[in-house]
Amino acid sequence: MSSTGGIIAGLLTGCAIGVGLGILYAPDKGEVTREKMKVKAKEKAEEIEVAFDKSMTQMREKMDELIVELEKKLEDFRRKEKEEEEFV
Repeated sequence: MSSTGGIIAGLLTGCAIGVGLGILYAPDKGEVTREKMKVKAKEKAEEIEVAFDKSMTQMREKMDELIVELEKKLEDFRRKEKEEEEFV
């Protein structure tokens, strides 16, 4: 999960730097610049959403794998316990 936080923080930082540089070097009037910033911010927000969704999907897949693995271990434990009871 910390890598997800790092990705999101990196994207937000990049977005903020890009917007700041855009303002500093904007050759257009304020209204045009603000519209461009709005468009860029929306694009970056969509990129962040895609990255977040991808990370969430990966985490869900990993959780599903862990659940299956734990269920197998529990089943093995119960089977061994039953075998030991039958042996005694």
